[in-house]
Amino acid sequence: MSAWHLQISAGVGPVEVRRFVARLARDLADELRARGLAVAAVAWRGDEDAPRSAVLVVEHDGPPPVGDLVGTHACVSPDRGRRARKRWFAGVTLHATPADAAPLDEDDVEVTACRAGGPGGQNVNKRSTAVLARHRPSGLAVRAEGERSQHQNRSAALARLRALLAAQSDEARAAATAGERLAHHRLVRGAPVRLWR
Repeated sequence: MSAWHLQISAGVGPVEVRRFVARLARDLADELRARGLAVAAVAWRGDEDAPRSAVLVVEHDGPPPVGDLVGTHACVSPDRGRRARKRWFAGVTLHATPADAAPLDEDDVEVTACRAGGPGGQNVNKRSTAVLARHRPSGLAVRAEGERSQHQNRSAALARLRALLAAQSDEARAAATAGERLAHHRLVRGAPVRLWR
């Protein structure tokens, strides 16, 4: 099961729209539970009574069926004064969370020995001491030839593969966080998918 973030954002709106975000997050969490979806957590960004955004963590295989909730939600309060603003907008977006980097399974790594060449004498020039390690699922490949033995080069290549996979996971996580932050500032005011009173 994978985790998905349903982000409810006030954009850069005033405290009234932030209060609407808090109420909307609670109502949407109840609605998701009524639909049979598992809401693992609610994260508040800012004060819980008036947050700038709220994130519902939904656990589901594949994208959860929340297409009718994604978009702009409008809060209409007609009981405000004659000249006061009566409409507030909040954006709801869905984001996938990247999986953590799994530990390197050596069964997924294809290791090939080859000659290194260069300085090092007969051991390097006549024996296959260099190692090419290819991680099949990701397609990453690393060549290690700095040591005099194949065993040491194999260990070095696997260590480099682990570091590359961890860096790839960190980049995916940073891109997902940047996407959520960007969605927070791309609030569309108008054409709401739902009106709340």
